[in-house]
Amino acid sequence: MKMNIMVFILLMSLRGCTVRCFRFGYYTPAVFILLSFFVTGCGSCDCENKEGPLSPIKVSERDQKEMVLVPSGEFIMGTNKVDTEGTHKKIGAVKPLYLDQHPERKLFLGPFYMDRYEVTNEEYQRFLKATQFTDRPAHWVDGVFPEEQASHPVTQVTWWEGWSYCMWAGKQLPTEAQWEKSARGTNGLPYPWGKEFVKGKANLGIDGDRKTAPVTAWPEDVSPYKIYGLSGNVMEWTQDWYLPYPGNSKSDPRFGRELKVLRGNGFQKAGHYFLPAYRYAFARTEANPNDFFENVGFRCASEIISEKGDH
Repeated sequence: MKMNIMVFILLMSLRGCTVRCFRFGYYTPAVFILLSFFVTGCGSCDCENKEGPLSPIKVSERDQKEMVLVPSGEFIMGTNKVDTEGTHKKIGAVKPLYLDQHPERKLFLGPFYMDRYEVTNEEYQRFLKATQFTDRPAHWVDGVFPEEQASHPVTQVTWWEGWSYCMWAGKQLPTEAQWEKSARGTNGLPYPWGKEFVKGKANLGIDGDRKTAPVTAWPEDVSPYKIYGLSGNVMEWTQDWYLPYPGNSKSDPRFGRELKVLRGNGFQKAGHYFLPAYRYAFARTEANPNDFFENVGFRCASEIISEKGDH
């Protein structure tokens, strides 16, 4: 166990995170079992050999979730949109709209797999049983999710809990870039389904359910890669800290290694997330990784690893 802790500290440092961010008291010792996925290679991780042919669809071995291949290539990330009306001041929002999403630029990503759907309550419960984690989502009654919500996305989980699930599954939380490419495709679509916002395509805003829905309940909320729920139902944790994009000169005290990025929108009951600016697939939201919310969940991604272990 001491060796696992040492490996954890080393690897978190290499991945750009400070150890002080991790709250050890949140978990049982079972969390350290997950660390083996960092050091044992493709024998434990849910990865593919990029030297061979890549299947367009695969089923993740450990959690049995269907994953979709997002091929390598360029895509458009971010936006150059500007809010000329100072809308954030009118609604009392902390930050100006769009500026943390500047500049629009082209990025190249290697191939990766993305979960077709968000992680559900039922899937998360299997993870809890397998790892003996003691913490349960706050809305579960006596540690059990409502039976009718088995296929709803799991919510009220912290970033660390989402990260731990993905580690257990031999995967990872998607990076912002992976998430945005999955949602926008190669042509920089502003919405997963196309260039125009269409009411009723996703579970968001005043036209949505104002509560979680089964992950398959909104079939038109689908990206060019046939990945579902990237626009609505719940917001999703990503791997990345809330930092400015390269080339962004905006000064913001919230930038740094204290907050993690949420992507997508979700069901809303009130607040400024009803605004059109938060519907875009390039929109960013930030949150403390130790916090949890009724409309935030996650999905996992899987990198393509070569025979030599290179990424």
